[in-house]
Amino acid sequence: MKNMNKLSTLNFEEIYQDMFNTIYHYGSWTSDKVRTKYKDGTPAIRKRFIGYQFRFDNSTDVVPLVRSRFIPTLDAIRELYWIWIQRSNKVQDLRDLGCKYWNQWEKSNGTIGLAYGYQLNKNTFESSNQLSYIIDQIKNNPDSSRILTEMWNVNDLKFMSLTPCIHLTQWSVIDGKIVLEVRARSQDFSLGMCANVYQYSILHKVVALECNLQCGDFIYTIHDLHYYDRHESKLLEQFDNYNNLVEKPMLATVKINNFTNINEFKPSDIELISDNKKLIKINYEIAI
Repeated sequence: MKNMNKLSTLNFEEIYQDMFNTIYHYGSWTSDKVRTKYKDGTPAIRKRFIGYQFRFDNSTDVVPLVRSRFIPTLDAIRELYWIWIQRSNKVQDLRDLGCKYWNQWEKSNGTIGLAYGYQLNKNTFESSNQLSYIIDQIKNNPDSSRILTEMWNVNDLKFMSLTPCIHLTQWSVIDGKIVLEVRARSQDFSLGMCANVYQYSILHKVVALECNLQCGDFIYTIHDLHYYDRHESKLLEQFDNYNNLVEKPMLATVKINNFTNINEFKPSDIELISDNKKLIKINYEIAI
């Protein structure tokens, strides 16, 4: 396990592989008495490492995409838009954007319950929603230590299809740059990890544009970092294949086009320049 306290986005594949090696060498398997199950009903046991944090400089146009496998980047931005800009919990709104991520958690009323976008859309002090609150505070009260969003609402947890994995963001302004910390209670390394880091690095950039500031460090804190038993052999193969490549894929960069204000931001504004579409697609079985 390396010291991941300060790395550039240029090294995200290194961070990514260190996460895997940390779980693989230092993690512990759960018992079969777990909530998550595979489609065939078998308990989805996981190997987990408790307490992992990394950070990188998010001020350049390089974005934290792994280079050892394909990542559905457009779906990741669509989900980000659904949660943070639309602040919706209606699954059809996400399907209308072309993303099916939440179909398996759709309730009979067409929502994911009182989760994610529903929580972000709540009044916060004098602001109409949590996103408006952090933007107002960054602009008008930048030295505050209370610039944060929280989706883990104890009163609403029983009404959620899935309790939030990434539940908290905290924002600080240091020397004219916005520092973002993201906290995940639980992080599925094989499936959600890569998309989530990419999503929130883009959110960081969009909020910085709205506030007319630069991005500073991006900090990502995970309590339960894990992969599932049926994923381990594929992960080992994924990294062996990548590390044996003589010529590595290009670093991914991003442009945010047509930006006027955060409420007008659209997924199509993100222009990604990368080899991502050429990378191998690996299907990891979903545990629900």
